Amino acid sequence: MTKFVAWVALYPIVTHIGIQTSEIYLPIVYLTTLILFVIYSLKLKSWIVKGFLITAVISAVFLIMFLDKGHVLIQLVPVLILSTLIYIFFKSLLFSNTPIITQFAICVDEKPLNSDKQKYTRGVTVVWLLGFIYMFFQNIIASMWFSIEAWSWISNAGNYIIITLIMFSEFLYRNMRFKNDKISFKTFMIRLSHCRLR
Repeated sequence: MTKFVAWVALYPIVTHIGIQTSEIYLPIVYLTTLILFVIYSLKLKSWIVKGFLITAVISAVFLIMFLDKGHVLIQLVPVLILSTLIYIFFKSLLFSNTPIITQFAICVDEKPLNSDKQKYTRGVTVVWLLGFIYMFFQNIIASMWFSIEAWSWISNAGNYIIITLIMFSEFLYRNMRFKNDKISFKTFMIRLSHCRLR
């Protein structure tokens, strides 16, 4: 699963390279491969259903390429991903649920969180939610007002920068605030890569 997440994380880089080199089919082929892998990995007992899904995906991709609408698909992907993240993070903040960052913190700390950390991680979940909302609108506005090349810099490169800033800033602040639980960034990333959400 960790390897698959890494392949998904590489998608914006592949997209950016494809757009900047005018190889628009590169990100489409990459995305199609990821989707087909997900379908193949689904725990469906019926191969007929899997076959139908695979055929539907390949047919849709060929139709998009035939209609020369590859750029629409490429620009739609980040919006769909960000919409999903906004929904997941917002839902986790509802009263009966455990905030996403709280779940990660329990995994990274390898022990239950005290009330102070629970409150803190809830706040960090809100920060991530606001970051995703910002990136969502940024993507839409950039796709409407800029060329696809400029959009790629804003969406693919820009979103990576925002995510990195939030993650690294939160890591530094948490190490200062909770000095007794201070860990290295390497340890943090290793533990984070092994976390599984409920």
